[in-house]
Amino acid sequence: MQGLKFILVAGVASVTLSACADLYKDASNAEPTGSSFTRELYKGYVGLAGDERAEQDWTDSDLFANKALAAADGNAVAPEELANWDLDAAFVDELGSARGRLMNALNNGAADQAPSSAATAQVMFDCWIQEQEENIQPDHIAGCRDGFLAAMEKVDAALAPKAAAPAPAPAPVAMPDPYFIYFDFNSADLTDDAQVEVSVVAATIQKLSPSKVIVAGHADTSGDADYNQTLAGKRAAAVAAALAGHGVSADHIQSHVLGENAPAVNTGDGVAEVKNRRVVVTLVK
Repeated sequence: MQGLKFILVAGVASVTLSACADLYKDASNAEPTGSSFTRELYKGYVGLAGDERAEQDWTDSDLFANKALAAADGNAVAPEELANWDLDAAFVDELGSARGRLMNALNNGAADQAPSSAATAQVMFDCWIQEQEENIQPDHIAGCRDGFLAAMEKVDAALAPKAAAPAPAPAPVAMPDPYFIYFDFNSADLTDDAQVEVSVVAATIQKLSPSKVIVAGHADTSGDADYNQTLAGKRAAAVAAALAGHGVSADHIQSHVLGENAPAVNTGDGVAEVKNRRVVVTLVK
């Protein structure tokens, strides 16, 4: 390491290295405050300080202990600067790119959106740069680098734009109840009221675009059944023609003739009943 390593803190130019005899002990006993991100940084840096202490690397142990103490106070400690480390030129580009990636994520809210992963990425970056300067433990270097890359994948995923939820499928359009168009006795001519009803039906068809329009002709039981069957057919044809005149495609209209069958009112034979002299128009989705 060239010279002193500085710990940059948000809003503070630097934090000088502590003169305590056992910074690691002080850091280990600290009670961290602040955000989830600074708390996670604290834990990570205490771990690094302990690792270096176990290797009797007092300088780097104190460095990480100081960063742990700063993080324990709620300060967003910055990742190490490459210029403060005696790195072989072969490693500068990779580490510089990694730091740039980390700083871009931190500047875009990683500490808030993925505090644990962002803190792990930063601690692993500092671990990586420290081990790379020593360049004597390839497995330690690889472990720190791999830890950094794995954490950054989680950070990048957390910061990635979320795909918009697909728009809900439109609710199926419900078809209205059948329409009833009534006729005078022994007639297939549309009355004024019937013509108004046909125009209402036609407007609904244009709005809802049903797959088909069923036009069913009926008759009451007064008179001969065969005659009434024919009369019901004429009534159905009159309504179908009127709908076509309002712009409804004839290809969508299906005519049925029921005559005296399926009466609206069960009257028995030979009864003139207005509710049975009708055409029923049903719209099918």
